[in-house]
Amino acid sequence: MADGAAAAPCADPDIGTQAKRQRRTRGPSLDKTAQTRQQIAEAALAEFVECGVTRSTMERIACRAQVAKGTLYLYYPSKDELLRGVVEHALRHSAVYQPLRRRKGETVRAFLRRSLLPTLEAVDSSERGMLARLVLSEARHAPELARLYKELAFDAWQNYVQDLLALAVKEGELRTRSVSRSAQLLASPFWMALVHNNLLASEGSQKLALKPLVELLIDNLFAGTAGDNAAVKRQ
Repeated sequence: MADGAAAAPCADPDIGTQAKRQRRTRGPSLDKTAQTRQQIAEAALAEFVECGVTRSTMERIACRAQVAKGTLYLYYPSKDELLRGVVEHALRHSAVYQPLRRRKGETVRAFLRRSLLPTLEAVDSSERGMLARLVLSEARHAPELARLYKELAFDAWQNYVQDLLALAVKEGELRTRSVSRSAQLLASPFWMALVHNNLLASEGSQKLALKPLVELLIDNLFAGTAGDNAAVKRQ
């Protein structure tokens, strides 16, 4: 009887083993998954900037991210997929991918300033700045990087701004001969500042401030100044 009583709790000897196996195969939590993905993307971006895309290896990136090589391939099975993950991660704070909405009574001009200026102001010291510098230096040797950046950053930003400017025209806030060229004009300070601050400026010299340039362009564009009209005509 004593023996029977002892055996009752585990009539099926595999039950305990199955429960343990289920716990082991449940996988990491969503928070852990996101954290690991971020860890890998940040390490890969740093490696790409330091060594170049073509010279970077998955093994070195795994080491830098402090994960097993198998874990890296689990999240990103190829370097092209990792490259896309890096671009998406670096752009996650861009105004284009933020769920901002216009406030009640807010003009398109005010919303444009509120959505663009904070991200532009911090771009030089952010991962988006690192990514843009990487594109400038590596696009010729890594065409997939250039393609991804054009798709996810340049074109997405242009479409976002163009849609806002078209809305401003519709609501009577803006008059322009070309919405698409006005959107291109608003993008120009970003590349000007990037090239100047990273390629042309000498060490210790004052950097070109991006935010005031964009503010001035927005003000001129919506004010319909002579300078803005002349710029549109030249395009």
